[in-house]
Amino acid sequence: MNGTAGTSRWIGAGLAALVLLVPKITWAEQQFDLALGVEYMGGTSTYAIGGKVILTTGEQGQGIFPMSTLEWPLDIWLARLEGGWNLSPALRLNGVFKANLNNPKENIIDRDWMTPSRPWQLDVYSESEVDSLAVRIADVNLEWTFHQQDLWNLYSGFGYQYQQLEYDGIPLYQYSPSGLPGYQYRGSGELGLTYDLSVSMLYLLIGSDYQLTPQLRLTGSLAYAPWVGADDTTRLPLRNKVSDGDMDGYAYMADISGIYYFLPKWFFEAGFQYTYISTDGTQQQSLAGRPLGTLEMEAETKQSSGYLTVGYTF
Repeated sequence: MNGTAGTSRWIGAGLAALVLLVPKITWAEQQFDLALGVEYMGGTSTYAIGGKVILTTGEQGQGIFPMSTLEWPLDIWLARLEGGWNLSPALRLNGVFKANLNNPKENIIDRDWMTPSRPWQLDVYSESEVDSLAVRIADVNLEWTFHQQDLWNLYSGFGYQYQQLEYDGIPLYQYSPSGLPGYQYRGSGELGLTYDLSVSMLYLLIGSDYQLTPQLRLTGSLAYAPWVGADDTTRLPLRNKVSDGDMDGYAYMADISGIYYFLPKWFFEAGFQYTYISTDGTQQQSLAGRPLGTLEMEAETKQSSGYLTVGYTF
């Protein structure tokens, strides 16, 4: 199933559910929060290709898996803008937008296994410097508080998150750890690699709030996304090669934070987030505009973030 099409159907169902809920909102009890801050993210995005190969001629074969992996660094600072709207005592709409402020310091790593009789033998290793990176992450969710008791409550809900990552890489060096000839290379400063990844996911969540003191509230949530669609494009300009991936999968997310009101309307929020995304599908490769065939593909993203924001309650 195409990841984007499947996710779109679930998004439509979620929006329809939201429309049904809106007429029941007690509008007189609205409250709006707006916060701005920074976030540091660490982690990697990795994909692997190989396995079953289907050529455009119809010929099929079974290769090494993985025959090649690419690892993209995610050690970056992000600007973070978030808002929350208490539609009623039981309903809250949240939104977050994040964009990177710098490029990763770590390099892009490419590994290749090319000897079928020794699939464990690493044959080619290379690194590329991240010349530029654009990261955009948008998230929106609706929470429903289904249990309230004194100083704490429980809520559930659903949401949608979209991630877009765009890398440009400059090759630094390449060599063969196994000693294969012809793979020694030193970069000349030319653009040698671009990578565009977009991920869409519809998720379910459950969480809790606890009012520790009149000024301090603790909150935490867990989310599971059974509907994830991912599309990516890898371009190698020096080789005139383009690879397009189409994948589906799942994701887990966790968030814990503390919100402290240092003035009646002003607050600080500090928190930690973790996201794990796993997808698989196929990759279509072409050389000089001519299709070559498809391979199996798996991709995995791990993101750990700490953030600090300052906000105001209207």
